[in-house]
Amino acid sequence: MKLIMLTLSLLVGISGLVYAQSSGKVGYIDLQRVIRESQAGKTAKASFEKEFQQKRAIIEQKKQRLDSMKQEFLSQTSVMGESARKQKAEEIERLEKEYNRTRDDFRDELQKRDFELTQKILSELESVIKEIGDSQGYSMIFERTEAGVVYAGKDGDLTDRVIQAYDSKKAGAKK
Repeated sequence: MKLIMLTLSLLVGISGLVYAQSSGKVGYIDLQRVIRESQAGKTAKASFEKEFQQKRAIIEQKKQRLDSMKQEFLSQTSVMGESARKQKAEEIERLEKEYNRTRDDFRDELQKRDFELTQKILSELESVIKEIGDSQGYSMIFERTEAGVVYAGKDGDLTDRVIQAYDSKKAGAKK
């Protein structure tokens, strides 16, 4: 079944390339590089990193508190009464659950934020890519990694042009 799907995918891809080559130019871009190297991408990454560091500091503080409480509990277990030991163990368990919940919530929040920032950039890039494709006579522009491009010559790489056009568009929008 997988072999049939792979064969069909290759046939559709090859027929698309043959059509594109017969009727115009074909180009590709590396969207990950655009996101990484464009000014908007760098700004988004810096903002994300700042949020990440703040969340990491909160998590580390909770972890240190939990670890010191566990260490204290282990060192004092032999001299504690049964009720004090049980109470301390319950408090440690509560703090551990709180720590895990906070860590998981932060991770989910950061993943969501990363997705939102990436989607914002991708939606802005769509018009830039369309402008380049229309103005320079491209029939098709592929995303290098998602399209399964195994080989493409440098002359078809539009990534630098997209980065320049996107940065110019964003700079013009700020004025």
